[in-house]
Amino acid sequence: MKGINLLICLFSVVIFTAYAGVNNNPQFSDFPVTVSTGHFVSKMDVSVEQEHHTDKWKQYIQKELIKPVNFSGHYRIIMSRNGELPQDCGNDGWVCGWIVDKLTGKIISELPEFNGNTKYYSTIDNGTPSPDSFDVEHHSNSSMIWVSGQNAPAKGKQGEAKCANTAYNFKDNEFIKLVSSRCEVDVGDDANADPYLP
Repeated sequence: MKGINLLICLFSVVIFTAYAGVNNNPQFSDFPVTVSTGHFVSKMDVSVEQEHHTDKWKQYIQKELIKPVNFSGHYRIIMSRNGELPQDCGNDGWVCGWIVDKLTGKIISELPEFNGNTKYYSTIDNGTPSPDSFDVEHHSNSSMIWVSGQNAPAKGKQGEAKCANTAYNFKDNEFIKLVSSRCEVDVGDDANADPYLP
């Protein structure tokens, strides 16, 4: 009887180990942070470079700053979609994002750079923009962020559109890539472009 129980136990360990090897994507719980309760600032602190943004952008960031923490303990991720800020982000389906430190009011970063650009754009499905295909998943109690979407190199740079699902850890105000895989999308005229794969 002991031999059978030992075999069952060993078999269970082998199955669990095999499953863990298949499902090795990082989890939000792997990067826990304590969610701060403040003292939060109520006014944004823009850099010299950020002073060149439009008044509309500044008002947008300021309005978002006073909302609750939604990322990595004391930050707020602010997203602009659907041409809300055409002069700062673009109006052809571009998606922009900023990470604001609620303890200081400073804009710490844009979205992670991918394919030479921090501005992402909507997936094109049979010639029609599909903004819902872009996704950012993040939590207030984790420093990890998943970004899924496609991107073209920044204006004036050479290259093709690429699409990826990428997890990053936000550490010391920088994005450290954890894992990335290509995504399969129909990008209209760019359908034959090679998808991003690290």
